[in-house]
Amino acid sequence: MSAERIESISEFLLHAGTNFSVLDMGRGMAELPAQTFLEIENGQRMVPWPRQQHAWFAVIFWNNQPQAQEYIWFLKFPVDEQGLLVTATRNHFLQIIVDALGSSLSDDTEKAEKLPDNPYTFVPNQSVMAQFSAFTRQLFNKPQAQGVTEVEEYIRHPAVMDWTKLSVQAIADVALRLSDNALTEPLIRQMDLYAADFIQTLLHAAENTPLPDEFEQALVTTLEQGLTPDDEKRLDLARLRALASNQPAARVQRLLTQLLAPEQPVDMDTLSVIAGRHFVQFDESLLKAFFEQVAMVDEKKQFNGALFQGFFADLVRLPALRDQVLALLRTPERSDSLARAIGALFSQTRGAQS
Repeated sequence: MSAERIESISEFLLHAGTNFSVLDMGRGMAELPAQTFLEIENGQRMVPWPRQQHAWFAVIFWNNQPQAQEYIWFLKFPVDEQGLLVTATRNHFLQIIVDALGSSLSDDTEKAEKLPDNPYTFVPNQSVMAQFSAFTRQLFNKPQAQGVTEVEEYIRHPAVMDWTKLSVQAIADVALRLSDNALTEPLIRQMDLYAADFIQTLLHAAENTPLPDEFEQALVTTLEQGLTPDDEKRLDLARLRALASNQPAARVQRLLTQLLAPEQPVDMDTLSVIAGRHFVQFDESLLKAFFEQVAMVDEKKQFNGALFQGFFADLVRLPALRDQVLALLRTPERSDSLARAIGALFSQTRGAQS
């Protein structure tokens, strides 16, 4: 197998005799159809969920043998200013793996998981890895992780269970199935009785699944009372993350409108969660309110335009928002802070081109 004959990661895996599935891990987790991934690879389709100007993928593959073990590549590639994957980096990665593996993948799938050093792989942190494992178990209809029963028992009876013995993986598995079981009522009723670390872990994992309506409303109601400061803020940020959805939701849009109101103080962490997990909720009004807040925080913290430019570069690469973000640059109705931020962005762009 030569690099000249292989033109995509998809083609490499097919030629190597494997089955494979691809997840987009940029902003949450979602399975990509094989044709969609191929078009993304070849720069024919914008990356759906880029983050930090990169595309983030998990490639899961296995051979055709009975009871075959699955292997995973966690890959990231830069995304250009138009939201397209930089194909030259994909080609470089292909060259690396073809040189290292040749055609041996069909004979020894395990060898392929141990890729040579390269700049295109990443290692998820413990929380993301637990979410990924839970997500793929559900995707491939596999049994839940050990310890799920104990997590469910803690949710029902927090006063009699020792939460420190619960595994992060089991918590992630339970979170991904909140809509399928009867845990919502005790979870809402006893929210103040759970350990903060447990709730944070559960809510982080819950961002990858639709929430029961009453649980979503409970989270929104708590956040509408205002974000708490200092150490307790992390729980509110977890609540906000858990409300992530692939579809616009009126109650979440109303919450974001409140959080991004001009008179509300907003910090970088909150802005990051909103941009990273709630970009689907942005209409013209919310997008403008978001960037108004970014511009104010940028000036307050004296970032000299860097914060605004960072969020702009991040959101303009999203297919769902690109036209809206570019239109924002031409809107005449904007605060002095936003006008200065846009002016600095244009200056920075002209400087980079000269």
